[in-house]
Amino acid sequence: MSSKPLDQALDALEESYATFPYILFRRYHSIGLSDEEFLIILHIVASQQIEHSFPRLDDLAGRMSLSKERIAVILQGIMGQGLLQHKNDRVSLRPLIERVLGLENRSNTTASVYTRFEEEFGRLLSPLEYEQIMQWVDEDQYPQWMIIEALRESVLAGVYNFRYVDTVLTDWSRTNIKSEQQLQEYRQKYRARSTDRTSKRQNSNNTQRSKNDFNHDNARMGDTNKEQIVPAVQPGKYERFYEVFRKKDATEQRETLP
Repeated sequence: MSSKPLDQALDALEESYATFPYILFRRYHSIGLSDEEFLIILHIVASQQIEHSFPRLDDLAGRMSLSKERIAVILQGIMGQGLLQHKNDRVSLRPLIERVLGLENRSNTTASVYTRFEEEFGRLLSPLEYEQIMQWVDEDQYPQWMIIEALRESVLAGVYNFRYVDTVLTDWSRTNIKSEQQLQEYRQKYRARSTDRTSKRQNSNNTQRSKNDFNHDNARMGDTNKEQIVPAVQPGKYERFYEVFRKKDATEQRETLP
C-alpha cells in the first residue's frame, strides 16, 4: 500500500501553522504574564488564524490541563489589563506588543524618537526595531538627542538602516561624547580631518601628474636630441678621402703632359 496520501496529509498538517511575534516569546515574563496566561493567548491567536474564530471555553479546556472556570478567570484578567483588543472582529495583539516594548509608559519625548525614525524612514518600524531603540535608551544609556543626531547622520549618508545608526552611536560613545557641544566639536574636527585628507590626496595627484608631464617632456626632448645627433667621425675617414682625390689629380696631370 502506497504511503503517498499519508505523506501528503502529513505535509499539509506540517504547513498548517500559526504565526506569532517572536518578541512576545522572549519578553512576556518582563510584563508579568504567567506561562498559563501566555499559553491561553497563544491558543486564541492560533484559533483566530486557523479556524477564524475565538475559541470557546470548552475548546480551551479540552486542549489544556485547566478547568473552564480557571480559564475564564485568566481570560478576564487578560482582558481587564487591556492586553488584547477587539478590532474589526479580530483580536489584536498590539496592546500586548506595546506593553512589552514599554511604549505605553514612555514620555512624549521618548515616543517622539520612534515617531522621528518612522518619519525619516518613511515606514512603520518593526517590533525588533522598537526593541533596538529601547536598548539604546535603557541598556546603552544613550541620551535621546544623541539617538536623533545619529539618525540624522544616517539620513545624510543616505543609509536607512538601524545597523548604521548603531555604528554611529558606538563611535560617539568610544569618543566619550557626553553633550551636544562635544558632538559639535567632534564633527568640526572630523570635517577638518576629512578636508585635510582630501587636500593631501589632490596634492598627491597633482604631484604625480606633474612628474608624469615632466617625464613626458623629457622623453620628447630626448627624441628631438636623437634627431640632431651627428654620427661620430671615423678616424682617418677624411684623410683617405683626400688621398684618393690626390691620386686622381696626379694621374690626370700625367695624362695631360706632352
